[in-house]
Amino acid sequence: MLLVLGAGYVGAALADRALAAGEEVVLADNWYATERGQVAPLEERGARVETADIRSRGDIEGLLALDPARVYLLAAQASRPLAESDPDYTEETNVTGIRLVAEAIGARGGPAVVFGSSLHVYGTGLEGEVDATQPYGEQRDLAHLSKIYGELVLAMHARRAGADLAILRLGILYGPSPVEHDRPESQTVVDKFRLLAARGEPLPVDDGGRAALGVAHVDDVARILLEAPHQPGVSAANVAAETLTVADIAALAEGRECAGNAPLAFATPFGYGQRVADYLRRS
Repeated sequence: MLLVLGAGYVGAALADRALAAGEEVVLADNWYATERGQVAPLEERGARVETADIRSRGDIEGLLALDPARVYLLAAQASRPLAESDPDYTEETNVTGIRLVAEAIGARGGPAVVFGSSLHVYGTGLEGEVDATQPYGEQRDLAHLSKIYGELVLAMHARRAGADLAILRLGILYGPSPVEHDRPESQTVVDKFRLLAARGEPLPVDDGGRAALGVAHVDDVARILLEAPHQPGVSAANVAAETLTVADIAALAEGRECAGNAPLAFATPFGYGQRVADYLRRS
């Protein structure tokens, strides 16, 4: 049985793919950002849906008592604007909540954990090839700063317990999922630009669009998550099909050729079936 902590955009896509593969899935969330009814179609297909909060030690213990073979830790407050407006909830979830999960799993000696981290842990101003050995960089918001803590506290408890931990540093995601959020602060740049371009509205390209982003289709990410962990012990890997500048993404959304001059590329060990150009061309 697979336990998915966090029934949001990524967690729902993972549950969808896992159910299609015949896996038994428990999907848990506190319904802070996702509405319970959004996962009803997954529940109808066989997912067990639980109301639980990783800030509660009792909730975590109750879920682990179901004896999952693997835990996907995707529960997080991931929005930068919300991190500014509600820093307490961000820290309670992304710091204390992750620690409680790490402690509970470490005390049991497992099961294997797959943690959805972020490419943002490397900071900004990067150049050349960036692989998983790149040091952590300067952070500018609590949502992404807390990912570094999450990686470290999970790794500490996993090593103590001799448990497996796969840290997957996810890029900017796009594409349809069973759970999607309409709030502007929850939309990532690829789909935001796709919607704006379809309405003929101007695309907000700040600073000349020079910022480079690792991006991946959510379906590719769900497949990679389902196949993890890829090696025993504690491991880390980047999940990004390609690296594009914001200006590149804007050009593709408007049907133009992109310059393709991103100053860096995220090294990744995975294969990908989706590319931004194809996705925006079909939209």
